[in-house]
Amino acid sequence: MSETVRVLVPDHLDLVGVINKALEFAFELRLANDPTIDRDGDPWRLPDQLVATELQAALEAIVAHSWRFDIGHDTAGRDTAIPVNHNGTEHMGVYVTTATRQQLTLLTAALELMIQAETTRATQRLPALDEVTQFLDRWNEIDEHADADASLSDWRTVIRILGLAIAAAPSARGDRPARLYTSEGTDARLQPAAAAEGTSPAADTAVVLARLDAGDGRSIDLDGEAWEAWQRLTAEWHGAVYGARSNSHDALLSSWAY
Repeated sequence: MSETVRVLVPDHLDLVGVINKALEFAFELRLANDPTIDRDGDPWRLPDQLVATELQAALEAIVAHSWRFDIGHDTAGRDTAIPVNHNGTEHMGVYVTTATRQQLTLLTAALELMIQAETTRATQRLPALDEVTQFLDRWNEIDEHADADASLSDWRTVIRILGLAIAAAPSARGDRPARLYTSEGTDARLQPAAAAEGTSPAADTAVVLARLDAGDGRSIDLDGEAWEAWQRLTAEWHGAVYGARSNSHDALLSSWAY
């Protein structure tokens, strides 16, 4: 039986509705090759890896909980996240969910296949990989419409966040912000992102969860090693949520809430 791990999901203000759209995309992805679906053009011919029922089931099992409707909201009655505190200052809350390593591996491998399709030169792509590229191009066009129910971009974001629970090494610096705002003190200050050498997101997740277990289970108090782990995790989450926009002004300003 595959090992079960706990996953920290940030109560990030830019994740409102993201999980729901990711779940809708997972449904659309599973049916992409179905010839009985009425659509414009022929069915897709995606690799079995992307249309497997296990892929959709894995995502649903991990995030299809009531807290997904609260994530990112700060309105009264919807703040169910676990509060995080350091030195008298409250930071962005978190949710805790569970997943098997097999589920997380299925999801991250699917994302890696998509990345491979996009980064492989057209002259070097096999037909199956070329089909994936065309599928992604079509969904990138759909993502440009804010009223779409399903979103490839949001699916990617959720998989990146969940994948941190098993990540053996931090993201490359190009995928992490160079600097983040900190809410410590009386005003926000832009500071270098926490150093990640010799660490891993999975280990940092374990440290923060250990602090949760050591308390009453309703809040997390951080200092010392746990605070440093939290700072590294926020840099990873920031990169997962914003991707190539991680160092844009608007994205960095949002990091004040971490």
